[in-house]
Order: sequence, then C-alpha cells, then structure tokens
Amino acid sequence: MNKKFENYFIKALHNAKIEEIKDTYRKRNGFSVHKNYQIDDMICDVFVQNQEKSVIFEITLLPISDKERIKKLQKKAQALEYDFRVVAINKPANPTIAIGWFNHALFNYLVNNPPLKIQSKAYHANYEQVKTKIKSIEISDLTALVHVEGGIYVDFQCDANEDILISETFPFEGEISLNLLDKNIKQAKLNIDDSLMY
Repeated sequence: MNKKFENYFIKALHNAKIEEIKDTYRKRNGFSVHKNYQIDDMICDVFVQNQEKSVIFEITLLPISDKERIKKLQKKAQALEYDFRVVAINKPANPTIAIGWFNHALFNYLVNNPPLKIQSKAYHANYEQVKTKIKSIEISDLTALVHVEGGIYVDFQCDANEDILISETFPFEGEISLNLLDKNIKQAKLNIDDSLMY
C-alpha cells in the first residue's frame, strides 16, 4: 500500500472511531462529550462525562506501539478518578478502495478526450465501457489523485473501406486527478497498452 495513503487511511479509521464514540454518548442522557481533551500536559482522544461518571477514551492501532504513553495517561485518569478505556482498532490488510461514480466519470472523460494511441490507429472508435481497479488515492481538500489500472473496451474500424467492427480491450495504468465536489475527472495520464491493436 502507498505509504502516504496508508497514513491517510489510518487517520480516517482513527477519526471514524472517535466519531462513533461521540455519537454513542451523545445519544445517552446527561453526557457531555469532548474530543482532544487535555489532562495536564497530555491530550486524550475523547472525554465523556455525566453526573455519575467520567470516562477517558484513548484510541490506538494494533499492535499497540506507544504503551508508555497509554500507561501515563491511565495514571493521570485514575488520579482524577476517571474511568480509562483503550479502544484498539485493526488496520485491514488489503483495504478496498471504491468510488461509486469513478468508472462513469472516466468513461465520459475518454469519450470527450479520446486517447491518441487508440484514435491514431482506428478509422472510427466507439468506446463501450471502462473497468478500473484503484490502487491508491491521495486526497487534498476537494481534489484527489488516484493511481489506477484497468481496461478500456472499444469497438473500432481499421479503415473507411471495411464494415467489420473489431472489439478490443486496452489495458492501462496511470494517475487521474479528480474533482471530488463536481464528481468529475480533471486530468488523466494513462499509459495504454496498444500492442494487440492492428
């Protein structure tokens, strides 16, 4: 897995668990919920409190690497007579990345921006569909850079004098820049394998 994406993915898992804890306790009467709560010189992930109890939550990734920090935070919580809970999360070995609108957006992009490798060898090309597998994604605000591999399914004529349509799948890999707000492709840099084309 791409290291930059892995860091983003772990952070997303961590934040999702924080939101889950916050939502759980907000639904319970009388609880106040605080994210990134400071105890002396340390910051814990979530602090929840009502008239009966106070609980510190610390979220960590398995295997636990910073045991000393957790022990120190636990001692501080106990000194204040707070409950202390460690929530451990597992990182999936092979996370699946899926963007529901991605194939449709890439298909539209290819129809409007036909790859030169295909167009230069075909008299007429009709793009049928695109299938992709996202290898990694880097997100920054409302844009994303996706590293992808897949296939472009095309029916084409070799020259004007032939009525025969040839169906071919062109494998590709490359990187694609996405506009996440508008759900479209800003730019695609694809390395298309046309070695099987006439």
